[in-house]
Amino acid sequence: MNRAARLLLHGAGLLALLAACGVAWVGDLAAHVPAYLAACALGMIPLGLIGVAAARGRGLHPLGRRRVVLAILVWGLLLRLPVLLFAGPTLSDDVYRYVWEGRMVSMQIDPYDMPPDSPALTRIALDSPEWSQINHKELPAIYPAATQWVFAMLASISPEPRFFRAAMVAVDCLLIAMLGTLLVVSGRDPRWLVLYAWHPLAVTEVAASGHYEPLALLPLVGGLLAWRLRRRGMSSWLLWGAAIATKYVGGAAAWFAARRLLGEGRPGQAFLGLATAAVMAVLFALPFAMDGTLPVGSLGTYVEHWGHNGSVHALLADLIGYHPARKVVGVLFLLWAAWLTWLGPEPARGFLLLFAGLLVLSPVVHPWYGLWIVVLLPLIPSPPLLALSALLPLSYLAWTTQLAGGPWEAPGWVPWVEYGIPLALALGAWLVRRPPETA
Repeated sequence: MNRAARLLLHGAGLLALLAACGVAWVGDLAAHVPAYLAACALGMIPLGLIGVAAARGRGLHPLGRRRVVLAILVWGLLLRLPVLLFAGPTLSDDVYRYVWEGRMVSMQIDPYDMPPDSPALTRIALDSPEWSQINHKELPAIYPAATQWVFAMLASISPEPRFFRAAMVAVDCLLIAMLGTLLVVSGRDPRWLVLYAWHPLAVTEVAASGHYEPLALLPLVGGLLAWRLRRRGMSSWLLWGAAIATKYVGGAAAWFAARRLLGEGRPGQAFLGLATAAVMAVLFALPFAMDGTLPVGSLGTYVEHWGHNGSVHALLADLIGYHPARKVVGVLFLLWAAWLTWLGPEPARGFLLLFAGLLVLSPVVHPWYGLWIVVLLPLIPSPPLLALSALLPLSYLAWTTQLAGGPWEAPGWVPWVEYGIPLALALGAWLVRRPPETA
């Protein structure tokens, strides 16, 4: 990098650190959501500054690409540390269930068969500080099998929520390093890495709330890296199988990779790859299925009943009813997936577009779901999707509504802003790219 580019990078990193310290200073994020949102808005400015520089392609020598990745990674770690140390998991209590289920698996108890409020677990619950903070104690586990093994390993070391959060931060830093490597080998400007590494959503959802998304994103990105380096190898399929076993949607990249191979006239390799990914996922789940029950837990309840912060589903529910609307958006998503399959994009782009459609159509969209699009923005920068990821935390205003005596529900204007601004940006970009009509 030349001197000006170096100063811009580190100056933007310092501004991002200031925003992260703002999040840490807020402390109880659920009790002060507007202050948290203000800190997040400040944290988006460095992304815009570096993104503009990367888009112009100036100030970066090819030999300095790895040093740029290292600098962004170091700043990314610095952003996460104050949030990890001084902000707690107040926006989401999922981490307490991670600890509990890890404790269960480490004690050879199947969390898919026994919910936390099971009478048989009363004695264990009394000795488990995290039990009182678990959400929906009446429901068994929903997280896939590979995740449970990691939870068990962590719980056997220390069943403390802060330790789980610290572990996820460590995995997140490994993910940033792998994503930076993917950018370098792909010939992309590594400064785009800030779109994930410094994104306020990634910093808060992992360091404060402890969400395990980086654990699932790591094999997804690892598979993309392996695919880029050696398409004929099995490593990408094995990693995508691990992604399925960590969060089911993580294996969608394997589907688009198989589609590319079919388009290249290599059906045998495509089917072998998909079979490898499937076997890998089954191996993780097999120990939980030895009792004759599938390790899906409360997944069916989630698919059938869960709802929060939706867009298309919420509009349809007002017209045709809640459950009929779920069926309609399900069909629409299958049509979207079929259309993308027909187009046959590269695995990264296919996954990004598929998940973007899922966010728009899903009845439930929590802010941390946005990490699944944020992680691919360094590879495929998209202003509309970046805007969506920046606006998703607005749904946390549900906490403000609840503290004021109302239901846990964000104000009515929130979905219109969350989804309306990205839609307007997407339409604007389409109109700009659209060729002019000839007379």
